[in-house]
Amino acid sequence: MIPPEKLSTHGKFITETELQKISRERDYLLFHAEIEEMVEGGLLSPVKASGKNGRIPPLFNKYRIIKPKEDYSEYLESIRRLNPRLNISAYLKRPELYKKHRELLEGLSQYLWHRGELLEEPMSRKERSFSIWGREKFIDENFALLREVLRFNGLGEDFLHYYDTPEPFFEYVHSQSAEMSVLILENKDTWFTFRKLMQASGRNLIAGQRVDLLIYGEGNKITKKAALEDYARGMLRRQAGQAIRFKYFGDLDREGIRLFFRTREANPALSIEPFVPLYLLMLDLARGREMPESPDKRDIPAAAEDFAQLLGSDPAGIIDLLNQGRYIPQEIINYQILAGILT
Repeated sequence: MIPPEKLSTHGKFITETELQKISRERDYLLFHAEIEEMVEGGLLSPVKASGKNGRIPPLFNKYRIIKPKEDYSEYLESIRRLNPRLNISAYLKRPELYKKHRELLEGLSQYLWHRGELLEEPMSRKERSFSIWGREKFIDENFALLREVLRFNGLGEDFLHYYDTPEPFFEYVHSQSAEMSVLILENKDTWFTFRKLMQASGRNLIAGQRVDLLIYGEGNKITKKAALEDYARGMLRRQAGQAIRFKYFGDLDREGIRLFFRTREANPALSIEPFVPLYLLMLDLARGREMPESPDKRDIPAAAEDFAQLLGSDPAGIIDLLNQGRYIPQEIINYQILAGILT
């Protein structure tokens, strides 16, 4: 007879032709007897609607694979040893669900038996994950299943008492105020120059606009979903209703424009605008000079006209620059130039 384990790779159904390949029995009568024995043994059930194969004696063209019922009795004692805060009675009725939840349950049960008091104080998500299961990424890797386990056991999603950590950015806090004004800088050199001058001079008015904090955007990192929202809430401790304004300043090229709009789309709850005076200064400084070729050779469109409107600038100059494959790096505003507009 065909070993049952050879059927496990065929899903719910298997054809008579596939059964012949597995059997490798060339004598049809012996093969027929083999299939009939499997039907009588409860391993296969004929799909009568599939019809017969036309041979004598006939077999059906398709069979349903009957999976043997699993014996869960070995889990019952483990279920009874679970911490009573878990739903022991429900798992005794559904031991197959205990098997599915087993790894999460055993770690959580041991934690409740021996270290349950640690749940009274918060930990970060990865700290709690390691504290319970010995793996800092266990919660992240099993998040959907963990939510299922908590719901089945009548525990709220806040039962594990962990907090999520906001995305960290390179930052320089010049001053704290009720209405924080944050400037996001695309490039590291520019961020460092702004920080160096502001720190040394104690001044924070850039082209007449107050800047309380500088953030280095680190390329695509700043565009991660809700990264700035989490940062504002977790790092700046800003609650709903407290004013905070984000200004963005990057290279004047397709990628820089895309980064700005993607940052806004990823953080719809925040006010994020271009730092207009700096972009206009870039355009003024570039006038009459040949700008370098853009390192971004990808032909990905950017909303240049929309960006130009935000600047209150004629879009023709910016679009012409981009169409020529040129760009204005934000480093055009260097140390000496910034020193002249920082008051």
